[in-house]
Amino acid sequence: MSKTIKICKGPGCKAWNSEYMAKKFSNTQGSQGVCLVPCMEKCGGGVSVQLGENGEVIKLRETDEVTNLIDSSDGVLVASC
Repeated sequence: MSKTIKICKGPGCKAWNSEYMAKKFSNTQGSQGVCLVPCMEKCGGGVSVQLGENGEVIKLRETDEVTNLIDSSDGVLVASC
């Protein structure tokens, strides 16, 4: 199965370039692998990203951080957007 990444598009995350991050990773994941979602209400300190089925949201500041997580994960799958 393909991996799916949910990236917040709320105003705080947008200020941290969440839309750019989503676009960059859509090239890695394919057009259905990355979803911009409404505010996750985890504001401050970077972009809110959900990588796992357990609903855990992590904060990332650099696009490279997500690339490292993708490379080190074992088939992370998040519910479809």
